Amino acid sequence: MAEYRFTVPGRPVPAARMTRRGKWLRTDAMRYLAFKDQVGWCARKCLKEPLTGDLAVELYAYWCGGRPADVDNLAKSVLDGCNRIAWVDDSQIVELHAYRLEGKPQRTEVIIKELKGRNN
Repeated sequence: MAEYRFTVPGRPVPAARMTRRGKWLRTDAMRYLAFKDQVGWCARKCLKEPLTGDLAVELYAYWCGGRPADVDNLAKSVLDGCNRIAWVDDSQIVELHAYRLEGKPQRTEVIIKELKGRNN
C-alpha cells in the first residue's frame, strides 16, 4: 500500500460557504480559496500525477489560539484543494480520518494511502 505525506504550513482554514459575489468580497471566502490553492501546491510537490483507485485520507489540523473551526469544514478545505491534483475525483476517497489538535506550529498534515485490492 503506497502512502504519500505532505504538510501545509500555516493556520488551517475551514471551508467557507460561498456565493457567486461573496467569493470575491468576503474575507473568509478569500482565505479559504488561498488555503485551497496552497493545499494544491503542496500536494503537487508530493505527487507527480493524480492517483486512481480507492484511497484513504488522514489529516491532522494543528490549531493554536482563537475559535477552532469544525473538523468537517477543515477536512472539506483539504479535500477540495487536493481534488484533480492528488486524485482524479473525490469519489475515490472511501475512508477519511480528520483530527483537529492544539499545537504549534500551526499546520495541516495530510496522509494519502492507496488501498490495494479494492478498485486499484
